[in-house]
Amino acid sequence: MPKKPMQDLINIWKDKTITLQLKIKIMKTLVWTVMTYGAEGWTIKKKQEKKINSAEMWFYRRLLRISWRERRTDQSILEELNEEGKLLNYIKKRKLTFFGHTCRSKCTLMKNILQGRMEGKRQRGRPRINYFDNIKSWTQMTTREIYDVILERDVWRQMVHEAVRAADVLGSDAG
Repeated sequence: MPKKPMQDLINIWKDKTITLQLKIKIMKTLVWTVMTYGAEGWTIKKKQEKKINSAEMWFYRRLLRISWRERRTDQSILEELNEEGKLLNYIKKRKLTFFGHTCRSKCTLMKNILQGRMEGKRQRGRPRINYFDNIKSWTQMTTREIYDVILERDVWRQMVHEAVRAADVLGSDAG
């Protein structure tokens, strides 16, 4: 779905009078919103992380009008744009913020669903990665610590910024 608005804006990407920074802002406003619609409810696994990162790079390549035949590395494209891969961190921030909001709310059904407390037997085999596993791995906290921090909105907000910043540092080290 996000490829459609990216392709619809081809005249903007071809326009040489529009600065590169403005094109990036237009892309983040019009394309990233479509890409991240409903991201607060996603359970992100390694495969989805790769797809999100490759979609972001596809967007940047379209923006610069770079063909796949040019065999340019992702790092060279990010350096040319003076950008870092931030789409995944944007999704993480939205998800952590939404999680804090819903855990502070009065709706117990929503809390039970997000925390994975559903009745019934679990299936055989290795447990699947669930929504709450993402939260624990991004915050590097235990379940008890997360619930203690969530009650303090300002502390949770600071923790979300730290978790996203840590993910940003880890992502730039890996790249």
